[in-house]
This record gives sequence, C-alpha cells and structure tokens, in this order.
Amino acid sequence: MVNEKKEETVTPKVEDKKNKNDKKEQEEELSEEDQQLKAELELMVERLQDENKDLHRPALEHLRTAIRTSTSSMTSVPKPLKFLGKFYPSLKQLHASWSESADKKLFADILSVLSMSYGEEGQQETLKYRFVGSTDEDIGSWGHEYVRHLSSEIMQEYQARLESDQSTKELIDLALEIVPFFLKHNAEADAVDLLLEVESIDQLVQFVDKNTYERVCLYMVSCVNLLAPPDDLEFLKTARAIYRQQEKYAQALNLAIRIGSMDLIKEDFEQCPDPLMKKQMAFQLARQQIHIETEDSDLNACINNTNLSKYFLALARELDVMEPKIPEDIYKSHLENHRTAFSSNIDSARNNLSSTFVNAFVNAAFCKDKLMEAEDENDSAWIYKNKEHAMTSATASLGLISLWDVEAGLSTIDRYTYSTDDNIKAGALLAIGILNTGW
Repeated sequence: MVNEKKEETVTPKVEDKKNKNDKKEQEEELSEEDQQLKAELELMVERLQDENKDLHRPALEHLRTAIRTSTSSMTSVPKPLKFLGKFYPSLKQLHASWSESADKKLFADILSVLSMSYGEEGQQETLKYRFVGSTDEDIGSWGHEYVRHLSSEIMQEYQARLESDQSTKELIDLALEIVPFFLKHNAEADAVDLLLEVESIDQLVQFVDKNTYERVCLYMVSCVNLLAPPDDLEFLKTARAIYRQQEKYAQALNLAIRIGSMDLIKEDFEQCPDPLMKKQMAFQLARQQIHIETEDSDLNACINNTNLSKYFLALARELDVMEPKIPEDIYKSHLENHRTAFSSNIDSARNNLSSTFVNAFVNAAFCKDKLMEAEDENDSAWIYKNKEHAMTSATASLGLISLWDVEAGLSTIDRYTYSTDDNIKAGALLAIGILNTGW
C-alpha cells in the first residue's frame, strides 16, 4: 500500500514535468521572431483570399521576399515554407480561381517553390507551376535547392512525354535556362546530367567558358566508359568541341583519336597555330601510329617516329640508366637461403630460355646488353646454349634489345638470316619484325 501511494504521488509530478518540457520545446521552436514571421505569413495568406485585388500584389511580394531570403541556402526546410505548408492545398485552389494576370503568374512562382516540399509525388507540380509562372524571373533567385529539384522533375517529365509521344521543346528550353546557373555555381556534373537526360548534350558548348571547361570536360570524358552508344560518342564529340572552342588543340586531338574520325584528327592537327604544340601533337599521332603527311620535314619525322630510338636513348642517358642489366639483377638469387634448381643447374635449357626473355625485356631498346654482346667474340655462344625453339627466342631477342634502332639493329641481325639452322633463321626474321614494332 505504501508503494502504491508513492507511485500515485510521483506520477502526477512526472507528467507535469513532461508537459512543461513539451511546452518549453514548443516555445524554443517558435521564438518571438518566428511567431512574428508566422503571423505575418498567415496575414499575407488572408489578404490573398480577400476580394480586394489591391491587397494581392503587396502580399505576393512579401511572400516572395520571405521565401527567397530563406531558400538562398537551404540545409533543411526553411521556416517560411514550414509555416505556409498547411495552406498549400487552399492556395492551389485559390490560384486556380484567379483570372489570368501578372499577379497570378507571381502566385504560380510561389506555389512552384512550395510544391518542392508539399507537392504530390509524381505530379511534377514544381515544374507545372514554373511553366504557368513568370518566365522572365531569374530561375536562380529561388535558390540552388529549388533549381536542383526543378531539374529532377524535368528529367522525369521528359521521359513521361517521350513515352506518350508529346512535345518536349518547353522542357529542353527550361533545361537550357538552368544549365548556366549550374555552371556558375560549380555544379558542372548537374548541368551535364540534365542535358544528357533531355538529349541535348551538344547544346552545352555555348554555355562553357574558360573557368568551367576543364571540370566539364573532365567529368564528361570520365562518363564515356559508363555510357551506351550513341551517348558515349556524343559526349566525346561535345567535349572535343569545347576543347576546340577554348583552343586546347592537344586535348581535342586526343578525343578525336578516341572518336576515330580521320577528318576530325586532321582538322585538329592542321588548325593548331602553335608550332611547338603542333610537334607535341605529332608525337601524339605517332604514339597511335596515325600517319598524316605534312610539308614540314620535322613534323614528318615526329609523326613517323624517325628519331624514336634517339629520343629514348637521350632520356635514358639523362636518367643515368644506360648501364646494361643482367638477369641476376632481376632474380637476386643471392638473397635466397637455399639452393634451387636454377642455381645448381644454371645452363639448363629452361633457365637459359627464361634468362633470354628477362635479358631482352630489361634491356629493351637500350641497344646493348651483357648476355648477347659476347656473340661476336664467341660465335653466338649464348644462342647455342639453347635448343630448337629456344634458339629462335634467343635470336629474336636481339630485335627487342635493338628496338627502334633500325640501322644498327639490322646490321646486328642480318648475319643470322644466313644461318643454316632454320630455328636461328626464323628467330632473325622475327627479330626484324620486333625491331620495327611501333616505329
């Protein structure tokens, strides 16, 4: 009985305390400033419902100012939108009852913003009221979140109209109004995605400037591998057009190569005014083995990779990596703690073959090595340490070691073409082919 009395006496105190906390929270949510704002907005709604039309315009202006101020940076639903939410259905009905006028268009603009939070799902009411509103109004004045929401509704409506075979012109026109806003506010990805959805990506070129082209093109090119034809090709063409507009010929040439159009490749290469840049572009073409005849002998030499070996060796000397390497530099078998088959039987056919390949790759294009260079002194000793097909590989490795140095390489390989052993002769012919690879 005592415990029950205690419970009876304690419970009312707990409930009173809870009620006080709820009231306190409500007071905190609606501060004096918020209460004043709520009262003002409700008054404006009442004036819109008034039959005196002279009260409508000032009320609409007041609502527009309050909403614009609150939606300029939106991390949560702004207070004006919260306070006006309960009036949204009645405001829609009120708007429908008004006759056509400038006030009705301004009213539609306000409803377009309100529908962002309170519109029916799938009805695209933000878009609907935007179309009947003041189209002269700056679309960005309602804030970034409004523009993004409007953009998403454009995408949904565009697909719906395509399925029902309706005109999409007004949607595309509105999308083209939104794109400059996105680009100005570092939302290049949103701009590209919007134009992709409304199948107007080629229109992007006119909106890009020197401040935005890099991010736009970087995003577009990174998207290409994720797109299905023909969108992937359209992205490449548009990105190339943007680079051309900004006079970035080397970047444009890269995309022209990816597109695979010789006409575009020639256009980008031939119209570049900078001779040094043109040389760099010639090396780009050489790397892809695309040959364009020019009247400039220096450019022809670059395009045809005439001096490729010379440039490679010059770089190797500059990096101080000209010293030939041996297979042991790669194997590092001296670090092993136990004897292996390789160390116990170094001249075995299989290990000789592996050394041939390692030696060829590690000294590729350096034009000298330590394994094969003793050939002149010891009558091709290393080649004859191999058998059958391994002899072919050993002889062919000379082509990889002398890669791109055609004059010196041919003189080294030529004597093996007269060998009586068919394996060596085949290896020599293969070496000649390897020697000219990429040249």
